[in-house]
Amino acid sequence: MIALGLLVGLGVVAGGVPAGAADHPARILDLRWRQAGETTTVTLHLSAPVRLRTSASDHAVAVDLWTVRHEADRTLATLGVGGSIASSIRLRQITPEVTRLTISLRQPARFKVFARDDRLTITVFPRRQGMVALPKGVAYRSLRVATGAGRARAHVVTIDPRAPGIEIRSALGGGAVAATETTSTAATRLEAAAAINGNYYSRAGLPLGLVVLDGHILSAPLPRRTAFGVDTAGRPWIGPVEFGGRLVTDTGMEVQISAVNRPPRARGIALYTPEFGPQTPPQALVAVVRGGRIAAFSNGRPAIPSDGYALAAAASQQHFLTNLVREQRVTVHLALKPDGLRHALQGGPRLVRAGEVEVPYAWEGFGRWFARARTARSAIGIAKDGRVLFVTVDRRAGRRGRVESTGMNLFELASLMRSLGARDAVNLDGGGSATLVVGGRVVSAPPRAGERRVSAMLVARHRAAER
Repeated sequence: MIALGLLVGLGVVAGGVPAGAADHPARILDLRWRQAGETTTVTLHLSAPVRLRTSASDHAVAVDLWTVRHEADRTLATLGVGGSIASSIRLRQITPEVTRLTISLRQPARFKVFARDDRLTITVFPRRQGMVALPKGVAYRSLRVATGAGRARAHVVTIDPRAPGIEIRSALGGGAVAATETTSTAATRLEAAAAINGNYYSRAGLPLGLVVLDGHILSAPLPRRTAFGVDTAGRPWIGPVEFGGRLVTDTGMEVQISAVNRPPRARGIALYTPEFGPQTPPQALVAVVRGGRIAAFSNGRPAIPSDGYALAAAASQQHFLTNLVREQRVTVHLALKPDGLRHALQGGPRLVRAGEVEVPYAWEGFGRWFARARTARSAIGIAKDGRVLFVTVDRRAGRRGRVESTGMNLFELASLMRSLGARDAVNLDGGGSATLVVGGRVVSAPPRAGERRVSAMLVARHRAAER
């Protein structure tokens, strides 16, 4: 099992702030911007490293920074026309902990964020400049496949994780657990050659099921459901995951951790890590832990310290936390089985096991309607030679009611994955979330309302493209 000691193991994660950084508010020392044709680059110099999350619309790119404080809200620059895609830059304090940098746009754009130490750079550019050439080891093809209702369009990316410089990793929409983002926006931000949507997610936009990012458990698995992962050696894996979490006090008391970065479940407490976002969701009781000690008790939405975490209890289970006292030493232990997973996302149900179709939808908690419905689908598979398959299937109506692509039920999808050479395969979130991005371009058919924002995704990219 992986045992992850959160007090020493969080490392540098979303936003690039070290886990040991204190929560004294950083100050913005300088902000500069420059234009090069249509591209606008904004650079912030800060008094200390900060965390961040991003969001984008057709009208603006926003970057939330915490813990950061600055002077009164103001528009820092109104950019001249000059062909620039950006029109203005604004800083605004939206909570006592969070400062928002907003770059207003004249037209829809893509962006990249470069965070290092106390410098943050955001580059905004036209969407067409987000296209990238596919590296050796990544290949794309489209095919028409027969279904029980006609024919469907499938999109297949084949990735060789053994190719020089190629890695497959999980990613969070917007760079934080409490954020969402379109798969194509994340692909550009992370300089990905290919990307596919991942987990199911809640109405609040939080991932449902396992998320492991750079070896850190950011969301606990759902029982029985199949996950895709990549181990520390870069080898892909598909299978079920077991989770164990507990809080241990200096007196020997142990409390079960029932959820990670999600509301507490029965018979345990919830753990909120700094990767969640600047604050917890509204809670009945929260114990804030800083530097391995209970620092404070609160309710509502307290800030999550960058050098610790927050522990939350449901209203009916506050006794788990009321037995703790301020300054008491506590340690969190999280474990996964199998061990050694560096990146992982949980979908479900399984589609292929050992080269044979196997769809245990009821065992994994899905209804018959879900399995039988023909809809847009996403899946990931592992071939016998170790190559990884990113696959989506379109559900699309054409003119005059004619169906251009029927979508697939889970059994048809499983047969497709097997025919593509998958030794093992698992279904991912589908329907309007099903998205495949190749070379910076969405190749799957988006919903009529446009590409959907999702909580997590899988990307294939060069290892050198660290952000």
